[in-house]
Order: sequence, then structure tokens, then C-alpha cells
Amino acid sequence: MALTLNQLIQLMLHATEPEGVFGGLGDEPEDALRRQYRAMAIAAHPDHNPGQWASANEAFRQLQGWHAAAQRKLAEGSYGKAERIRAASGGRTYVGYTEPITGDLCDLFPARSDGEPALLKVARSPRNNDLLATEAHALRRIDTDLAGQPVRAHFPTCVESFMLRDTAGNPRHINVLRPEPGTYALAEVLRAYPQGLHPADAAWMFNRTLAALGTAHGMGLVHGAVLPTHMLIRPSDHNGILIDWCYSVAIGEPIKAISTPYTDDYPPEVSARQGATPATDLYMAARLMVRLLGGSGAEPPERTPRPIQALLRACLIPAPARRHRDAWQVLEDFRAILGDLYGPPTFRPFRMA
Repeated sequence: MALTLNQLIQLMLHATEPEGVFGGLGDEPEDALRRQYRAMAIAAHPDHNPGQWASANEAFRQLQGWHAAAQRKLAEGSYGKAERIRAASGGRTYVGYTEPITGDLCDLFPARSDGEPALLKVARSPRNNDLLATEAHALRRIDTDLAGQPVRAHFPTCVESFMLRDTAGNPRHINVLRPEPGTYALAEVLRAYPQGLHPADAAWMFNRTLAALGTAHGMGLVHGAVLPTHMLIRPSDHNGILIDWCYSVAIGEPIKAISTPYTDDYPPEVSARQGATPATDLYMAARLMVRLLGGSGAEPPERTPRPIQALLRACLIPAPARRHRDAWQVLEDFRAILGDLYGPPTFRPFRMA
């Protein structure tokens, strides 16, 4: 049965989301929304409501706004879905509808604010609020110190950071991060290539990791968790982004927390509660490179070119004082090895299997 103007006005007055106006849209939501809107537009048209021109005109204006909101939600894939998170800071409100990505200590909620995508990183327990504060501080410093420099592309962006009380009244630290479209975590790469990558493919991923570490170490920071889940690569332009700075510390300070699924990837000084140094990050980066090549532990696979094996082993010496500690030097040596093995650098397309 067709709506009357008064019924439509009441419907919109009580609605808080476009679903409250247009209802469920079924398996073909775009077509269903188009039909619903047309029927409601007829009900609101001034020509169909003699003597109620002002009310009809206002109802039609509001209906257009609800229609635009419904179209946005359809485009985002959020129409008809329950909110997973809503958080406000200053003049911004972030709303997310999809399941969070679960990490060791935090949950990462895809969300939007005024149509712009964002990732809300939320401490799962108030006990870990300090780790998110550490990340926010590190990323603000990186953003300031590296502004305008090409190497800035190897680091994530923290849009803002604030506290939010959960339903139980507990304070939770939230870092709002800018999404990195077209990227894959190296953990995903390892699942796609369980036998390992060609050394030439693994090489640019290792190069980007070393460049990020060299830059951070020059700022006095140790990342503290160079792991498959914390390095993103973007195949389209071969960029690499070192994420999750919750574990970072100043050079010389002990690492405060570890990623428990990767306990074996940490060097001995971490469990010994000794001060972390650039050598700590290089040990973990080398372990990650061994994984990319198809090896395990601290031993590169036998098929790995000998010069690359030697360089990685020098980064994997248990004693930190004997281990490589200069990421820029390791990067320079690695590039020289690649030149000898494969000639001048060329862009080698990489596709996820």
C-alpha cells in the first residue's frame, strides 16, 4: 500500500539510519532502493499534496538526504549491518560495521568518518593502553621528522589518538590510522608462498624493511617487533610499510612486550630483559627474510645464494655485540650482493599466488 505524506513524515521523524526509512533491501539492494525511493518521492511530491505544499517540499528534501545516505551505505557495504564501533573525538565521529581484525593486544576496526576510511586500533585491555600511547608518540615523531622525505612512505600515519570509555566504563586508548590500500602483510605472502619466494622477489621486501629500520634507528628508535604481521608490502609500486609501533622503545631500553605467536623470532637479549639496540631489529628482520626465502629459524634454505646466506647469518649471531647493528650498511651490502647476482635493479612484478 502506498504511503501518504503524513505517514512518510512520521517514518522519517523516527528514523536514525536510512534503514529506518527504506527498510530491508533484499538480494538486489540497488534496484530495491530505487523502487522504494521512487514510491516515496511520489508520496512527497507537492503536486500530489494540494494544500500541503510547504510540508511536502520539506519532506521531499529530507527524503533526498536519506536516499543519499542509503546510497553511501550501500557503496560502503554497510547497509543493514549492525554497528561494530562508534567513537567520537572533537568534531569527528567514526563508525564501523565490519568485524575487527584481531591482533595480539589490539583490535583493528575498519571505519569511516565523513565518508573517509580509517582504521581504529583499540586496546583490547586497559592494561595495554600504554602500548598504544607509545605507538601514537612514535608515529607523531616520525610524521614530524620525516615530513616531505621519500622514506616517509615506509611508515604508517596516525591521524589522531584519544581515549574512549567502553560499555563497562573502562578507558580504552584508540589510535586512528590511515588505511594502506593495496597492501598485504608478509604473513599473507608467506601463506600464499609456503615454499618461499624467489630471492629477487624477497629482496625488495627486505630492502624496504632495512630502509625503514635504518631511518628509525637514526631517530633513536627500535621497532621491537619486526615480524610477518607487522610488515606490509604493496606489489603495485614495491613499497613496504613497517607497522605496529606499540612495541617500540628508545635505543638502550628493554622491550616492554612481545608478540607471543612469534616468541622464537626474538633475539636472546629480549628474553634476558637487556636493552634493545638496532642489532635487535636486524636479527628479527633477518629471521623474516629467512622465512620469505622458504627457510625456518635462523637457517636460510640451502638454495639461497651463498652471499645472501652469509649476510643473513651475520645478522643472526646470538650475541648482540657481534651481530650487525647498522641497517644502512646492511642495506648497502645487500644491494651490492644483488648487483653481483642479478645485475642492475629492475622492477620485477610480484603477484599474490
